[in-house]
Amino acid sequence: MADAAAALSVIESRTFDGRDPATGGVPLGWQGTGKTRPTNIPTDYTKFVNPHGLQGAKLGVTRVGLGGFDPNVPTPQPVLDAFEEAVQALQNAGATVIDLDAAGFNFASADGEFLVLLFEFRNDVAAYFGTRVGVPVAGGTLQTAINFNNAHADVEMPFFNQDLWDLANSLAPGPDDPQPVFGGLTYNQALAIDHLAGVNGIDAAIAQFNLDAVVSATDNPAWATDLLYGDHFIFGTSGLAAGPGYPIVQVPAGFPKLCASTTQPTNCTQYGVPLGISFFGTAFSEPTLIKLASGFEAATQVRAHNLPTFSATAPSTNVQGTTLTVPHRHAAPPASANAKKMPHHL
Repeated sequence: MADAAAALSVIESRTFDGRDPATGGVPLGWQGTGKTRPTNIPTDYTKFVNPHGLQGAKLGVTRVGLGGFDPNVPTPQPVLDAFEEAVQALQNAGATVIDLDAAGFNFASADGEFLVLLFEFRNDVAAYFGTRVGVPVAGGTLQTAINFNNAHADVEMPFFNQDLWDLANSLAPGPDDPQPVFGGLTYNQALAIDHLAGVNGIDAAIAQFNLDAVVSATDNPAWATDLLYGDHFIFGTSGLAAGPGYPIVQVPAGFPKLCASTTQPTNCTQYGVPLGISFFGTAFSEPTLIKLASGFEAATQVRAHNLPTFSATAPSTNVQGTTLTVPHRHAAPPASANAKKMPHHL
């Protein structure tokens, strides 16, 4: 966490950088909320690293996505148990934990995120190509890159197609133009959905339960990415922050283990891949999140005791999961088989 805080101190934008409009005013996640950008953005985030950062903290925990993760594994269930151990570690380190799911709190979904991503990608790629010289796409658009890939498919696309590029390139040009592939939703409408996901999600939870932050599992345990299954996962929680544009920090939380039975807790084997825990906060709450995450890191020392390795094998359950689709409320034409193997996190 100290390393991450030091890196953030260097890469943060305290003033307008001349090329990124988001650094010249209110950041993306706060547009339309009536909030203003703070003027006291820290210059050094390392000062918020605190080994006792969880003492007195009040955290809301959500387990959405974890239920049924280990359906074919006899009890104890490695992933669910590992996360519960992480929650217990929060409490042991001095935090008060509120079960948001049991309290009936539901997080608003950032269903506009995929449309926003595709629309901005197409436009930003064209802007980037406009700054290039001496390369085939110099001064071109996304269509230029698509044409280049098609002309050199044996080299550029030996395993996958460019379905997402084609989808992005098919969008209507204007921010208020209805997008048929997204059920008539416009870019600005999608953006508003993502903004409200923060207001009705992280912000609402923090306000309703007087929380310092929201905590969840980062994803299911790390998965194997290959040409057969692509980048499969069972669930992800980053959408709680990604759509609204809010901060999130992840810390290693444990390595789930497979045990023979509840009566033989010592007869266990390493699950093989790590599980992380994520701390979410409202915009500009990085100091609080750094304090909390560093407190968890100091209390558990998971990474210090389990340095990253190259595992020879991974559990077969790690290739089970969802495929990339347009959010269900917006109809879209079926993607090709190759597109379904493309990475979900873009």
